[in-house]
Amino acid sequence: MSDDSAGYPGAPPGWYADPAGGPGQRWWDGYAWTEATALPAAPPPPPASAYPSNLPPPPPAYGAPQPWLPAARNARDLVGEELRISRWARIAIAFPAILILVDLIGWVATASQWRNFGHQFNVALNAAQNHQTAPVLTAPDPYGGFSAVLLLFGIAAIVVECVWQFRAASAARAMGLPAKRSPGWGVGFWFIPVVNLWMPYQAIRDCLAHDDPNRAMVMRYWLLYLGMELGLVLTIIGLMASTPVGVVFALGTGLCALGVLATAPRVVMSIAVAHRAAVNP
Repeated sequence: MSDDSAGYPGAPPGWYADPAGGPGQRWWDGYAWTEATALPAAPPPPPASAYPSNLPPPPPAYGAPQPWLPAARNARDLVGEELRISRWARIAIAFPAILILVDLIGWVATASQWRNFGHQFNVALNAAQNHQTAPVLTAPDPYGGFSAVLLLFGIAAIVVECVWQFRAASAARAMGLPAKRSPGWGVGFWFIPVVNLWMPYQAIRDCLAHDDPNRAMVMRYWLLYLGMELGLVLTIIGLMASTPVGVVFALGTGLCALGVLATAPRVVMSIAVAHRAAVNP
């Protein structure tokens, strides 16, 4: 630096290129370099005309409100609706496992009635094959009048779970998460045979981002759920044929039901936590 200003041994005070090679400028106080630095201002974004018109628009950021949603239906509002039902959804999604555990206990306790029912079934099958009048079959009912009460609770749990799944999937879509199924179809697939073995799982899984580690937990929950439902059918058939065989199937089904009890509420909670964090970082 040259001595071109009176009173200073070097250049006058001011911002100069950083002698350390930094990207910005450093303040010279007239005598020595200070610790004050300033980064260069970011360039303004290019105008919209600078982008090729044939390219699709960039995907929205996760958690950003979507412009196609009405003001009252943005991602934050949808997540709020989801969170209001999540507490009940944790109970509703686990209720089928509770009901099956109660069924298994009652069925094993009435194993002799199931064997008798199996005998009646064989008699009715032989009568139908020989074009004879088949006897009326009556399945064992260990609960008596409580069966109707359990059925009502089961229907209520299904309704709550479907409402929660629809709200969670709607919130995920509003936040820009890609999903293979729409929120409505994700719920409807539960009631369509064959496709309900896989597609409801996809709808629940897609409520989480692709890099969310809890997607693996959704898979565990779904496999345990399928094992529980299949084990229920095998237990009934086993009890009709032989009590020991039925008890073995009942034990396996009970383990799957316990697994559903352990994972199902966590699935609801993990989705709720992820969505709340996305709209309230």
